[in-house]
Amino acid sequence: MADENDTTVTVDEDKDAGAKKALQAEREKARKAEAEAKAARDELAKLKADLEGGKTDAERMAVKVAELEQRANDADARALRAEVAAEKGLSKWAAARLQGSTKEELEADADAFLAEHKTAADGEGEGQSSSTATTRQAAGRPRENLRPGATPPGDTGTQYDSAKILADIPRG
Repeated sequence: MADENDTTVTVDEDKDAGAKKALQAEREKARKAEAEAKAARDELAKLKADLEGGKTDAERMAVKVAELEQRANDADARALRAEVAAEKGLSKWAAARLQGSTKEELEADADAFLAEHKTAADGEGEGQSSSTATTRQAAGRPRENLRPGATPPGDTGTQYDSAKILADIPRG
């Protein structure tokens, strides 16, 4: 019996030793791969620096000037849109949607926008007085026309006499 236990321990130790060797080999491969990756990153950084260094100061400045000019043009366009919108009484939302590169083009687009929205607001007020439509437009939101669900569609609020209704009910 003692021999069986001794061989079992020996086999287990052999398995552990093999696993340890495999683990050490994997760790060594991982270290080697990490070192190669670090070397590749360092080489890439050096190549990027050489590429940037290849540009002259004048080229770098030209790129920077072009970027700044684009930003300035965008800011001018936003300011011009805001100015036209303020003159025409448009909201920020409407101002952002104006199209055009000159003040005249923006003003024409703002006029078209106002005409379109005025026509749409007039169409909403069909069947109502113009003062109601104007009030609704000025308030910025629609006015609700609420009625109780039990009222017949053609009823405009007729007052009912409950005594007369009770008298009309046949009693048997």
